[in-house]
Amino acid sequence: MPRGPKPTVRYWESRKAYACWLGKTRHFLARGPEDAPNGPTYLAALDQFRKLVALDEGKGTDDYLVSALMNQYRAHLKATRKSGAPGVFEVMARGFTEEFGNLRVRELQPHMVEDYIARQSHRWNSTSQSHAGQLILGAVSWARKKGFIATDPLRGRVDLPSPILRGREARMSEELMDLLIDESSKNQHKSTEFGELLWVLRQTGARPGEIRHAEAFNYEKGKLVFRWNATKGYIWKNAKRTQRDRVIFLTPEVQAHVEKLIAANPSGPIFRTPRGASWSLTSVCNKWRWLLKRPRVIAFCKKHGIEIETLKMYNFRHSWACNYLDTTGDIFGAALMLGTSVKMLQQRYFHMDMDKLHERYLAYMGKPATVQGI
Repeated sequence: MPRGPKPTVRYWESRKAYACWLGKTRHFLARGPEDAPNGPTYLAALDQFRKLVALDEGKGTDDYLVSALMNQYRAHLKATRKSGAPGVFEVMARGFTEEFGNLRVRELQPHMVEDYIARQSHRWNSTSQSHAGQLILGAVSWARKKGFIATDPLRGRVDLPSPILRGREARMSEELMDLLIDESSKNQHKSTEFGELLWVLRQTGARPGEIRHAEAFNYEKGKLVFRWNATKGYIWKNAKRTQRDRVIFLTPEVQAHVEKLIAANPSGPIFRTPRGASWSLTSVCNKWRWLLKRPRVIAFCKKHGIEIETLKMYNFRHSWACNYLDTTGDIFGAALMLGTSVKMLQQRYFHMDMDKLHERYLAYMGKPATVQGI
């Protein structure tokens, strides 16, 4: 911390808030009445003050607090607008910070990460567990790179679960997708917003986060466009790596729906909750969990031998990709329309209908397009 008067918490009557000076910067800590020493506003200000001081205490050494490191990384993700990373980081790494935040970085041990991840097995599959571990390790690695800490005590020492690539079960039938969209409006208020969100995912093959974050200015003549070098709004997943815009094509029906929504809300998010708010990661996850508990959905999965825990919103994208490849065989075009790579398609989306593939082969070879009796 810079030399000078010791920072203290004091009340600014003109701002009706507690604040403090750290270096040359004044930080407002909590707004409300002057209620020191035991009032809720003053106590909230003290709590915020302790967090601010911790951001500087031990900086550059391995005595830096884990909680301060995580807060610095969270601020970095928000400042650089890393796709949906800040929200995902908040969900997956917050528990680790709450449990180990009072430790110094030098006290971190590999087994702490491994044990924390293992304790989440009741709510996360191995893919999500691996992702959470990578977020934690990424935060520590970033902090060392930026000079917040001197060494990375976890580098190369943590064993994470192996992620499970999406398999054939991620491809949903047309009947199942119809059912999910229909059931989504069978709620107490008969609201259709969530079902419309699922319908757009089905029609476009877009990532759920892309549709959630789409704003009115992203709409351009029948397309949703996320500029790779955008200075406002959502930064799409592969923007920095590819330096390409993400273009999501819309059918005439989806285009008309989007234009109707933009006419109602000319700025801000296009797709909104029944209350007019943007769809957060938490809100869509809650609605999805509610949907999977619907009796008709449970009955359908039981009848067709589908493990209900394999149903994810992302499956709409997976199903679109498989259906497109079945119909066209155009893997390069699919990669462009999905905003991914041919390699990724080969790894995750090659769950095609082999009969249709055989028919295309026979058609190409000038044979009758049938596989019956073969």
